[in-house]
Amino acid sequence: MSRNRPDASRIASSPTSRRDFLKQSATGLSLAWGGLRLFADGPATAGVTTDGVARQTEFIYGSEVYRPPNPPREMRHEVFRTLAQEYHFGLIRCYPTWDYYHVDRDRFQFEEIEEVMKYSDEFGLKVMMGIVLETAPYWLEQAHPETRYVDAMGHAQTLESRSAQITGGCPGLCLDWDPVRQAARQFIGELVKVVAPHPSMYVWDIWNEPKIPALNNLNIWASPQERLYCYCERTVAEFRKWLDHRYGSIDKLNEAWTRRYPNWEAIHPPRSMGTSEDWVDWRRYFLDRSTREMRFRVDTLRGFDARHLVECHCSLHPPFAETAVFGVNFWRLAELVDVWGLTLFPHQPGARPSDAAGRIEITRSNAAGKDWWLTELQGGDSRLGLVGGGFSMRPRDIRFWNWLAVAAGAKGVIYWQYMPEATGRESTRHGLVNRDGSTTDRVEEAARNHRLIQDHWDLIKDYRVKPEVALLFDPDNALLTFALAGNETTSTSSFTGYYRALWNLDLWVDFIEPTAVAGNACRVLIVPWHPIGKPQTSKALREYAESGGTLILESPYGLFDERFYYNPVIPQGLTEVFGYREKQNILVRSEDATAAVSPSDRIHYQPLMEFSDPVAVKVKAHTLLTPLEITSATSIATCDGMPVAVRKKVGKGQVIYIGTNLGASIAAGDAGAMQLLRAIVSGAVKPEVTATTLRPRLMRGARQTLLTVFNDTAQDQTAGIKLPQRFRRATDIHT
Repeated sequence: MSRNRPDASRIASSPTSRRDFLKQSATGLSLAWGGLRLFADGPATAGVTTDGVARQTEFIYGSEVYRPPNPPREMRHEVFRTLAQEYHFGLIRCYPTWDYYHVDRDRFQFEEIEEVMKYSDEFGLKVMMGIVLETAPYWLEQAHPETRYVDAMGHAQTLESRSAQITGGCPGLCLDWDPVRQAARQFIGELVKVVAPHPSMYVWDIWNEPKIPALNNLNIWASPQERLYCYCERTVAEFRKWLDHRYGSIDKLNEAWTRRYPNWEAIHPPRSMGTSEDWVDWRRYFLDRSTREMRFRVDTLRGFDARHLVECHCSLHPPFAETAVFGVNFWRLAELVDVWGLTLFPHQPGARPSDAAGRIEITRSNAAGKDWWLTELQGGDSRLGLVGGGFSMRPRDIRFWNWLAVAAGAKGVIYWQYMPEATGRESTRHGLVNRDGSTTDRVEEAARNHRLIQDHWDLIKDYRVKPEVALLFDPDNALLTFALAGNETTSTSSFTGYYRALWNLDLWVDFIEPTAVAGNACRVLIVPWHPIGKPQTSKALREYAESGGTLILESPYGLFDERFYYNPVIPQGLTEVFGYREKQNILVRSEDATAAVSPSDRIHYQPLMEFSDPVAVKVKAHTLLTPLEITSATSIATCDGMPVAVRKKVGKGQVIYIGTNLGASIAAGDAGAMQLLRAIVSGAVKPEVTATTLRPRLMRGARQTLLTVFNDTAQDQTAGIKLPQRFRRATDIHT
């Protein structure tokens, strides 16, 4: 796919002719953009079975349309007609903010919702209806001011407007309080009464972009402590109950935290950087709390409506994004809904397509086999106010992200949003069409892609990605990193770096939890930034390698034990099996050494690791440099004469340990680090289809196969694409 020239007209003038394409087995194909149906001589491999999971009858395709006051009431009927009858979208999304409709304790105003549902019925549109509890009614705040969210500074958050919550009521009120839960149940029940009877009602968006609390576009002047929630009286009491349940007695809590608390009431959650154990438990509590909140939302809704689908989508994507501050574990949340999804605004200044592609794959991994949608895809530009923000989406971007989502296994694409926002910092933003409703090349491209996707629903509906590489993520490592550093940069950069390399290797990637290591069939398992060496995780990693996998570890795997104590032997319990032991880590600074740096200190300034296997290459160390004591492993890299990386055959597989944060080196743009990982991974797994400067992906179906090709650079590209031998002819479906 070209980001400069969105059509496929260059196929005819490509250096590889169609005749040559049909003759070759490992095919060279020149494309400005690729959308090809491939044909083989023999029967194609069947698609992935559904395993009894209910599937959609068509690809979901639509746009957010209604969030008061947008679109203007006098334009709504025509907006719905145009979207359905001219662009043939199948779904509209509604964002009904709680405060706008629940106007008093027992008084609701749903006239606009009724109007929206009536128009949807008229034009045969499916409706995704939101449950937006992030904007609480002002009457509820007045009646129960104690329910306001409280930050780590002790400041209670009064309700106000935000860029994404134009009607006010943000950030909502803390659901740990019973009056808030009761009012929320009442609102959900009344909304269901209005919406559920309509034939157009299809799916509930149960929680828009979960986070604790939902502070979209928090005050740009906020300090770190003003980003941490919630320290209200009720939440602190619930945290103490959680600790009691976890530890069973105050004595065991004191032993774990190295404290002398006389009772549970003496415990207060941490507010500033200090020790590890209390911080990790405090943020672990919030991971559980967000799951409890999701269960409350789903159970409440199901009590009123057990018939329609329930969906949720995320805007944050750990391990690429923070875990501690926002307090969410999306594997747990996804377990509670029918459909999982994501928000993606990919066309931003400086944004890398690989990072956005990684967020798509994280979402697919969180869904764990469930259907998932690209629930919010950027429709226009993403500016905030009069300055800053992102670029406008172009037709080539619409095409790129539509087809990458499909290639990754998505079963729906929904835009944010149909018409530009009317007011606030999001005004002029996002629209697929112009403010007056007139058409744009973006919406025309979206409609075109929708038709093509629906034409191939027979292939898409059962298609599932089968990754052969996995990245291991245990949230505790991110929480410990936050506790020790005040941020998670070393963790997030490691994951984004590894994924960037794998994207360029044309490999699909799974993001997995430690419980998914045992018996995992992937050929390569990478363990980015994992300073905690839990015995059960170490055992599973050993067994994975022994069963034939390639295991890649980086420093400082196992630096701490599961209590967050600095291990005397690293990696604890694995030194004999893996054949190495870490020596004292050397802290690596990000800047280059200057003439003023003494020779003995130069090791701290981006020292070079010289690799001899599997490729001769130099890699700049990042974050840490870890010299090794080798027992039975084989050294594959040195730095200043010290061994800093090893390889060891373990059972049927192998372990490769690299004594630095290799993922962060890749993320920082180190070419040697990228080359090294390519050499390691390529020795264990080959992509089914690959290219040099383009990024192709195959989608195999029962009777046909789709080849999608993505250009993730700013320039037009021409490249050879290697396909399996069995394919003999192709049809360009886009032109």
